[in-house]
Amino acid sequence: MTNYSHLLENSRIRREPAVRGQVSQQLAAARRDVGTAHRLLIEGNEWAYTIAYNAMLLAGRAVMFSEEYRPTATGGHAAVVEFLRVRLDASFTEMVQTMDRMRRQRHRIIYDAPGTVSASQIREAVLTAEQFLSQIEVLIAST
Repeated sequence: MTNYSHLLENSRIRREPAVRGQVSQQLAAARRDVGTAHRLLIEGNEWAYTIAYNAMLLAGRAVMFSEEYRPTATGGHAAVVEFLRVRLDASFTEMVQTMDRMRRQRHRIIYDAPGTVSASQIREAVLTAEQFLSQIEVLIAST
């Protein structure tokens, strides 16, 4: 059994069995966002980066929901990343690190400095989101 005690004690996540039924909705929304990110990538649009991050966030929430947890308002996006670091095996380490960098960059894009993401960063974000979602779908299907 995975130990989420530090996240629970710090009110970053909470146990909520009812969310288990939302796993497929989260994955469907993540697939939609990956498709949207691909379309925007072709146009060279910076929003492809933020939407790729959102797809990863939704896939991460699907993992949480499959385990009957959800982030709290205090935990937010960072709690999803922390949960994934605990839950996922080493094969996901690099993608979760990328997701965390994307989370911080997305914040800067939205609140501080739009136009600060390069075309290569956008491409990498979309490809990482697609790969992450695929692997998360396999993981959830096997549990």
